[in-house]
Amino acid sequence: MPDALSFLSEKFTPAALPEVYAPRRALLADLYAAAEDRFVYITAPAGSGKTVSALLWLIDCRRNPVWIGLDGYDNALSVFYKLIATGLYSTQPDNGNMRAILEDAAFSASPVEHTVALISEMRPDTTRRALALDDMHLVTNGEIVKSLPFVIKRLPQSFVTLILSRADLPEGFGGLIKNGRAIITSEHLRFTLNEIHEYFKGLGLFLTPEEANVAQTATGGWAIGVNAIAQSGDFSVKQGGGVFARFFEEHIWNTWSGELRDFCLKTSVVDEFDPALAERLSGRADAQEITETLSRSNSFVSRLRDGTYRYHHLLLEFLRERLGRDGADAAGLYKAAANYYMENKNYSMALRFWLDSGDYKAADKFLFLFMFDNHRGNIAGYVDFLRMYFMRDFPDEAFGDFPALHVCCAWYYYMTSQYKEYERHADAAYKHIARIALYDPKFVEFAMLMYSVDHRSEMLEKVKRFGVLGKLVKRVSKDGIIRYIASCTHNLPYAHRSSFDYSEVLSTPQNVGKIRKSAFMTLLGDQIEQVIGLGLAGICYERNDLTAALDGISRLNQRLTGQNGIELRVSAKFLHHSILLKMGREGESAAALNELTDFARRSAQSFLTNLEAYKVKLRLLDCDPGAARAWLEHYYVVDADHVELFLLFQHFTTARAYMALGDAKNARRYVTMLREFGQKLNRVCDFCEASVLLSALDWAAGNKKEAAASLELALEKLQRYGYTRLVIDEGASILPALKRVAAKTGSPGYAGPLQREFLSELVLETHRFAKNHKGVAANLASGQKPVKLSKQQVKMLTLLGKGYSNAMIVAETGLKITTVKTHTAIAYQKLGVNNAIDAVLKARDLGLI
Repeated sequence: MPDALSFLSEKFTPAALPEVYAPRRALLADLYAAAEDRFVYITAPAGSGKTVSALLWLIDCRRNPVWIGLDGYDNALSVFYKLIATGLYSTQPDNGNMRAILEDAAFSASPVEHTVALISEMRPDTTRRALALDDMHLVTNGEIVKSLPFVIKRLPQSFVTLILSRADLPEGFGGLIKNGRAIITSEHLRFTLNEIHEYFKGLGLFLTPEEANVAQTATGGWAIGVNAIAQSGDFSVKQGGGVFARFFEEHIWNTWSGELRDFCLKTSVVDEFDPALAERLSGRADAQEITETLSRSNSFVSRLRDGTYRYHHLLLEFLRERLGRDGADAAGLYKAAANYYMENKNYSMALRFWLDSGDYKAADKFLFLFMFDNHRGNIAGYVDFLRMYFMRDFPDEAFGDFPALHVCCAWYYYMTSQYKEYERHADAAYKHIARIALYDPKFVEFAMLMYSVDHRSEMLEKVKRFGVLGKLVKRVSKDGIIRYIASCTHNLPYAHRSSFDYSEVLSTPQNVGKIRKSAFMTLLGDQIEQVIGLGLAGICYERNDLTAALDGISRLNQRLTGQNGIELRVSAKFLHHSILLKMGREGESAAALNELTDFARRSAQSFLTNLEAYKVKLRLLDCDPGAARAWLEHYYVVDADHVELFLLFQHFTTARAYMALGDAKNARRYVTMLREFGQKLNRVCDFCEASVLLSALDWAAGNKKEAAASLELALEKLQRYGYTRLVIDEGASILPALKRVAAKTGSPGYAGPLQREFLSELVLETHRFAKNHKGVAANLASGQKPVKLSKQQVKMLTLLGKGYSNAMIVAETGLKITTVKTHTAIAYQKLGVNNAIDAVLKARDLGLI
């Protein structure tokens, strides 16, 4: 491999073709036809010959491949697109602009955008290339599946994309399929009788017609089955014997020496290995000679171009099943692999294999590094990374051997909002905190932070225990712990309702004084006053005391410098813009939004998705369906059935988008999910915001009693803190329900907690806000269903919008005049208009054209 490409790992190296292979001319013709539109999807079970067939075609058509072999650890957005971007950069390794994008520290915060930017920097190149993604079925991340077609479409015309998978074509990939020939299935890959003859002839074996029939009948033309018969030379296999394990064990495995079988079993614990790793695992000094012999004999072992080796998937499954059955020292092999990867500074692989070993006593050096000392800023990428390790079920003895594992698990479950699991591990960590401090004191600091966000008690209750925990802290991170964790706000815009709802602790000067004196403040270091100042400005904003909020944020901005954390600075900018906007200071608020956008793009890319959610939320104040549609089409907006904390703000925008589109069913699903999240996790602002939206939904549906009930409950909670902004911002959407609740509280028989003064001021402010904004539920309130136009109707209105007459449309499209008139008439009817000008204007307003 040229030195310029030495940065590529073995993941970019396809298996070498076997020395003998069938020419497969019919299959190659199918692949040529499939590739006419620059996208080929090869879907078939393991052992069908997907990889060899793709390589044969690439060689035949002389395309240089960017080949990426995927595995389950690539199922994270940033990891996946880093691979794509690295592979593309390898085609132009002297391109400085591409390299700068690839090495940008913010790549993991917005990997799709960075990859698209990298593609745009590719120089014109006449070399015929292909992007091949092998084992794509192992990548199931919704954001990846949704965004990949978007990225593929931006590849240069010189590229063809091949995807090899055991799964069917994902639903979102339909737009890449322009003809039915783009999908290659197991039927295309099956060996014909003639191909079996040709393959065996290449091996020096000349089959009789009967033997060829046996080979095809027994295997169904399955590539690896045909190969197994060729390896064994045994044609006594009966029909139905096409299962690889049976073929392999009976005809190949049983013929190998015990030493060779032992070597294969020990090296099967890893997915790929080089001779040095094989020697470490097997204890054989001749490991390189053995692997080369296996590869040359075509025994389902592939040699990659960089000197690493890989077993075929089915052989790997066979070996691993056998390893477990034969009682080998798998734990020792996993440790050997972990130490090898650690020595070679591949820390994620080291962690993976050490956890697989089951020796949790020595896991602290891996887990502490990856959980608390190796990620900064991008919470979404951090969670994706941890998900790969915490999807497993740790055995009970693991926690006995390594009690600090409870802290790690609690932290992971907190970030992913799996509150029952969080509670279980948090309670165990509290119970064993003395053991944790004795065994591994560096975890106590994070246990203290974990306790601070426990949703089952308010911060003031925790102050009493902070002193006990604080005495166990032997090491305090320099400048405060919040600079040394992935994110203190979880990349959420408003700090006062981010990692925890701080309403109670910030509600009075007395409460603030108590928290200032607590041991918890040691975790904040020299940023204590900035954190509190930002929180207090947020509380003033929630109370609609905009003057005090602006005064607080202005004083804070004077103190915030480059020495302060990025998150504090970007959160301050979010709040500053919100305050100016609600004060009606249009020029200043526009400048503040530009400053926020520039800062996020330059220094806080991990906030970009929430910044987009914020901007869309502002447009949805006027029920802009175009903004709603655009939001739902973003690759990172993936349908959810569970709220994860770091996606909270985006989920609220998704709920509003569905409301603006008149999709009450999906809007209610999201709002209900968010309301339950707020209630169970004791997050007052989230519960009340979701309750207000639910009230607006119910009112629009005619369920006025239910609307008033959910709003009344929210108002009782908000009144405790004097919060009004959450209601005011819904304007016209919530005003009718608000008036009904106000009327109820003003009646002589009302004995509830809501105060007339609180409600009167709230109604006036909401009415004032409603004058300038339609409200997110405007389409629901009017009973308007979402308008859906056909492609032809959209085309007619688009041309009308360009000034075309019916006669010009006929000339442009080739349609008959009667057809054109029919399409436009139906479009008018759907839009509720009766002329072209109104139709075009309304279609534009609805974001349809």
